[in-house]
Amino acid sequence: MRKNLIAALMITAVYLLTACNKEEEIYYSALGIIHISEDSVVIETDNGNRLLVDDRNRIGIPLVDNDRVIAYFTLVDRTAPAGIDLVIDIYDISKVLFKPVIELTSAIADSIGDDPLTVGSVWLDKDFLNLSFIYYGGQKMHFINLIRHPGELRTDTIDLEIRHNNNDDGGINSYSGFVSFDLSSLQNDVNDSVVLRIKAREFSNQTYRENFIYTW
Repeated sequence: MRKNLIAALMITAVYLLTACNKEEEIYYSALGIIHISEDSVVIETDNGNRLLVDDRNRIGIPLVDNDRVIAYFTLVDRTAPAGIDLVIDIYDISKVLFKPVIELTSAIADSIGDDPLTVGSVWLDKDFLNLSFIYYGGQKMHFINLIRHPGELRTDTIDLEIRHNNNDDGGINSYSGFVSFDLSSLQNDVNDSVVLRIKAREFSNQTYRENFIYTW
């Protein structure tokens, strides 16, 4: 059963759970939401598995309940308690930038910006749109958002834009970024899915366009 579960994790989440062999140990990584209580730390991965952190003191960075994280870990060879799929040993964990979809208004248009970036990869899982991207800078903080235009949400198709504000950063260094957007505000009571038409302004006057089906 344990072997089947590990295989399922690796097959059903190409972006969300990967493994590599290092010093004869297998190291995994997973995206998910962390749940912190007084007596346990559990990571609920995007494909629905619950991972119990064996030693919570191995988590070095400050996190709070319901933070979105990417965790790097090995498996602990002991029986998982009820409601837990795997027991893990954390060797690194990072908080993931997690933002809502923003309705674009004239009041925030300047702060949202429309500067180019390079879209690395985009994928949907559960209520999350995950985005990896590349931008140029190095002197100031940049801002990334997913916006929709004002008006009533359509129940069949929603147009969304990835917006980048480089804050007038003249730096020339290349950086990579990663962000997850919460799509739950796009749900409706009419259907159980909607087509998301995503676009972004890229460099060299190119436009990224891709459609996704968001199901809830």
